Amino acid sequence: MAHEIPIVDISDFPNRYEAIAQDIFRACTTIGFFYVVNHTVPQEQIAEAFSLSKEFYDRPYEEKDIYGSQRNRGYVGLYGQKLDPKTQKRGDHKEAFNFGPIRHGESCQPLPPVFEKGKEKIETFWRSCDSTAQIVLEALAIALKIPEEEGGRDWFKRCHRYDAEETKDFTLRFLKYPRGAQAEHKEKVRTGAHTDFGSITLLFQKGVPGLEVQASRTDWIAAPLIENAILVNVGGVFEFWTNGLFKSTMHRVVFKPEHQEMDRYSIACFFQPAGNTLLRPIPSTLVPKSRPQFDEVPEGTKDELTAMEYLQLRLEATYAHMSAETRSANVVY
Repeated sequence: MAHEIPIVDISDFPNRYEAIAQDIFRACTTIGFFYVVNHTVPQEQIAEAFSLSKEFYDRPYEEKDIYGSQRNRGYVGLYGQKLDPKTQKRGDHKEAFNFGPIRHGESCQPLPPVFEKGKEKIETFWRSCDSTAQIVLEALAIALKIPEEEGGRDWFKRCHRYDAEETKDFTLRFLKYPRGAQAEHKEKVRTGAHTDFGSITLLFQKGVPGLEVQASRTDWIAAPLIENAILVNVGGVFEFWTNGLFKSTMHRVVFKPEHQEMDRYSIACFFQPAGNTLLRPIPSTLVPKSRPQFDEVPEGTKDELTAMEYLQLRLEATYAHMSAETRSANVVY
């Protein structure tokens, strides 16, 4: 059966939180994707972020590669990541730059000159994204009816604090899919089918479509560009943590005719629980008591992982095609 990705209006959250919580909960327990409109990220900040991204990717490869990815931070060139290692013949046809949190003007990693110059704008954008993420996290805690004595509506927010050292695994990713090259790439898929690794992801798309979602778990549907909307999806750690209640849905990027002539840019904000967070049962009667086996977590893995341990498992798999030395540099420890 065909599915559509729902659109959730999150305006006036303090007065409409019950209705918004139910809309987000319904999306997270069915399709695993939804658009949010009337969010907290101003359009001028989004435009500035995309402008900085293009300015960086217009630089020669040699200048970008100086900032090659270390511990999932920095630049990853074409084919450097393989998100669907079971079926992809080669890596993803994309470039990426991964930022950790920038806090009060201080970056946790060396930045190329264009990003160093625009650091204040990037931090402002990052924090605006975090504000929208906090609304989504609060809405999910409300919908799960977590008791006040257990943390209530702040249950997820307290382990997703932007300025906390423990949340160093938040990742902002600027992406470029270069125009043309489908014949050379020899695959319809540009980014392999995968689920995300964290709790929720905020995605900004610009200009050119290409993202597809396996909405019914069998059929792929397009995730179209919707003006002034952010696409939000559930990550794997949330599906694991909720014993399968929240659905982390497979998605991929495919070649479109427009890609022959136009580069595709997107920006993703990955939110991850604090690394020391134990993924033990959530205090909600709506969460199933038993945990199913997940393909992303090898059988025999201990049941009570931390958020950091879960992230390590996922990153090790996605960079497994690289040399042992390079793979070690890309996995977060």
